[in-house]
Amino acid sequence: MVTQEQIARKLGVSRQLVAFALSGYPKVSKASRERILAAARQMGYRPNPHALALRHQRTGIIALWIPDQISTHYTHVARELGRLLKQARHELIVSEVGAADANQLLSHVPVDGICAVDASPAVQLRLESLKARSIPVVSVGTNASHKMDCVQVDLLPGVREVMAHLLGSGFRRIAHATFVQEDDAQEGRRKGYTSAMREAGLNSEFIYYPLSEQQRPITRQLIRNHIRAYGRPEAIFCHSDDAALGIYRGLLDLGVRVPDDVALVGCDGIEDTEYLGCPLTTLVQPVAEMCAMAWQFLRQRIEEPESKPQHAVLKPVLAIRESVSRLKS
Repeated sequence: MVTQEQIARKLGVSRQLVAFALSGYPKVSKASRERILAAARQMGYRPNPHALALRHQRTGIIALWIPDQISTHYTHVARELGRLLKQARHELIVSEVGAADANQLLSHVPVDGICAVDASPAVQLRLESLKARSIPVVSVGTNASHKMDCVQVDLLPGVREVMAHLLGSGFRRIAHATFVQEDDAQEGRRKGYTSAMREAGLNSEFIYYPLSEQQRPITRQLIRNHIRAYGRPEAIFCHSDDAALGIYRGLLDLGVRVPDDVALVGCDGIEDTEYLGCPLTTLVQPVAEMCAMAWQFLRQRIEEPESKPQHAVLKPVLAIRESVSRLKS
């Protein structure tokens, strides 16, 4: 490995001058800087990342905290954020974080900043304490906290659009497949569904499923059991695309056609939804925009710890496909 000392000996200058030139120190003359940079390129010099980290007191590592590693949506978020960080010559570590996990993670892996997606209230409290300790944090997603830098995805307007489309198409028995057991002010999917059904004078119908690594097989079986016990709804709005894909398969198992017999809507906008025999209507989360803004906010906080709070609100987009094509008669 070529060192700064070797470059200095080759050019007959001090190692300190070489170090200043390579680090962009402004008081190095233009001629000296260009000469040193040219020699460094010719000799194949590469900066030592560990030395840079020590010098700047940074690790080059960003943590992504997610509530689970079940959701394909979170995999998409990790891939997109990882791509952005790679371009910026940073590394991403991904962890499934509950409230009890934070101390252990921070003691084992020091990081330059944390991007927390859909953090639970308990995890948000932990993030607020980290912020008070001057650890750069950005809260991201549908459960983003405005007590710190945040990029919130407000699903509620999108869910209202979903329900308006289903109700306007003549569907009345509309079920909601979810793991959320009660109304939650932060949970736009259930809140939007229940308020729309109430305003339409209709009864809510819930199809509850547990969070599991076997999400699709579980919801596949669950919809079969639900229909055998209660008959089939006219339409189903699902908390996630993963749940919707399992339900889609379960409906086919029963010979129930989508959308002729049951309309189906997911949420997240994962790629799989476009590749079914009947492409799935879904509420698309703005993952690319969300990750780009989160990294922008986090980078700003790292570079300027005392800068003013940064808040942004993004909206989802309803992608209407064949799975809800049955029109009001």
